Amino acid sequence: MQPNGSAAHSADTPNISDAESDAEVLRLAGLPVLAYGRERKPASEKLGLSLAWLDKVVNKKKAELTAEIAGNGEGDSGGQGRPINLPDPKPWLHPVDGGALLSAITEAISKFMVMEPGAAECVAMWALHTHAVEAAGITPRMAITSPRPGCGKTTLLDILYRLVVRPLLAGNVSTAAVFRVVEVVRPTLLIDEADTFLPGNDELRGVLNSGHRRGGNVVRIVGEENEPREFSTFSPAAIAMIGNLPGTLADRSIPITLKRKRPDDHVENFRYDRTEELDQLARMCARWAADNIGRLRRSDPAVPPNLYNRAADNWRPLLAIADAAGGDWPERARGIAAQTVDADQAKRVGLLADIRDVFAERQVDKIKSADLAAALVSIEGHPWAEYGRSGKPLSANSLARMLAGDHIIPKTVRFGTGSDDTAKGYELEQFTDVFTRYLPQPPNPSVTPSQVAETVGFWGDPQPSQTNRCDGLEMTEKPSNPAGCDGVTVEKPEEPPKSERVRVRL
Repeated sequence: MQPNGSAAHSADTPNISDAESDAEVLRLAGLPVLAYGRERKPASEKLGLSLAWLDKVVNKKKAELTAEIAGNGEGDSGGQGRPINLPDPKPWLHPVDGGALLSAITEAISKFMVMEPGAAECVAMWALHTHAVEAAGITPRMAITSPRPGCGKTTLLDILYRLVVRPLLAGNVSTAAVFRVVEVVRPTLLIDEADTFLPGNDELRGVLNSGHRRGGNVVRIVGEENEPREFSTFSPAAIAMIGNLPGTLADRSIPITLKRKRPDDHVENFRYDRTEELDQLARMCARWAADNIGRLRRSDPAVPPNLYNRAADNWRPLLAIADAAGGDWPERARGIAAQTVDADQAKRVGLLADIRDVFAERQVDKIKSADLAAALVSIEGHPWAEYGRSGKPLSANSLARMLAGDHIIPKTVRFGTGSDDTAKGYELEQFTDVFTRYLPQPPNPSVTPSQVAETVGFWGDPQPSQTNRCDGLEMTEKPSNPAGCDGVTVEKPEEPPKSERVRVRL
């Protein structure tokens, strides 16, 4: 025995420090059930513990961390609120056909929601992605927005609550709560009413931004000894709000824009006490993800050519899901992705086309900011007369913010010879590069730029492509469609789910 009473290290005893052991236990406590099952045996050998002891230690750490969150770091005793318990769904008993599963989820969502073409499919792929997030390097935020109240944002979050893995539904959330709960249980955050607390909250926005990419974390000083500790922020999140998400968060999101249903739109009312179909679909998602997690880790899906930079990052995990699901989903997903990006780019390209028209019609090489904004607002049928969340006409300031992304900044321009003949404005030469890069050139002088813009669909409503299959996509494995797989016909569950709907205010 050593002086401290512990056994001496033998050749078979792992050479690992107490700090490393604590870090490993903390990591294991934050893993989902399936991931922990895969890493349980090698971790027990690394730590020199039996499997039974490892389970006991990890479960104790989970309880301590959950109590810390619920009690603001003081433990559950005397703390406010209640502990957060987010059980994983029990995986379906039989292998599941991924393509049929995505189609069933899409159909289930469409029963309760009036959505734009392709939107229900986006939600279905994202919901399945939350079950397989361990295979992804990016987890795109889902931006559920509407111009006005009463468009179904909360209903869609309630549907997602039954479909995603470890859902945590919150009508308000603090920055500290986000990174602490993500560190412990890596939930799927379902954030409602974000317009009431997210705008202007730069710290919370930064945490949600960093959680978009694996390895995202924050550093905080904790404990009496002021020890610096890392907290993970990587976790799926859906954010619902009136208006638009802050720009940096919107860039990391798959956009789902909702409109209020019309009197002739017929959908079922969502019932919280009748969710058996969604609960079974969640179990099927868990089974499919467990069966395909290795394939998803190896996946490197081709993306449509108009997706680049962060837009490509956002769609790649969903395209990986579609490729592994098989059937017509690889093609459908790429058509929807291209449509989403095209819709987002249409306003930017359309703005440039309209600015080019204004310069051409006025036959000038410089124009005041206010005059350019007024000229854009006067163009009938284009969106500048009712711009943004407020529905007010486009202003010179709003125009400047839109052009800033192309590094076009209003400057002081002289419009006459007098001392007072200067104003903020733009010169035509500032737009030469972007006009050349992004606008089609008129085929002949008789065709105006605006006519060209209309023919290429700047202001159109493109539909998902059903024919443009990306060539060169070779599947290394067959789609998840084995003989005897469930066709995702919902049946009465063998065992009713025990988890209850949890809505918390963090």
